[in-house]
Amino acid sequence: MKSVIGFFVLLLPLSALAGNFQGMSEAQMQKMMQQMKGMQTCMQGIDPSEMKAFETSAKKMKDEVDALCASGQRDAAMAAAMAFGKEAASSKAMQDMQKCGKGMAGMMPKFVPTRENNSNHHVCDQ
Repeated sequence: MKSVIGFFVLLLPLSALAGNFQGMSEAQMQKMMQQMKGMQTCMQGIDPSEMKAFETSAKKMKDEVDALCASGQRDAAMAAAMAFGKEAASSKAMQDMQKCGKGMAGMMPKFVPTRENNSNHHVCDQ
């Protein structure tokens, strides 16, 4: 479970977080801490075996995409990543994590990639 929370933390750019926290009031910081606590409690309710299976699947996909990118197969890499994304979105573990993270969405809207700001992004260009 800690690895999943760590996974989400790694998704957030630390420099952006640091800059954003400096402008927060004490009340906003307290609210965010409460929401994080709620998210952590929620995450503890997710079946660890489902999380482990998802984590294993995600690692395997990352390795596959990295190999495709390294061999110049950009279109195949993008197709594989998109297919995995659709599959992941329908997994119970991911849906449960999304429910747990709902309260945090309002606190950090700038960190969540959207289709608009991510439309020209290619999986091999990370």
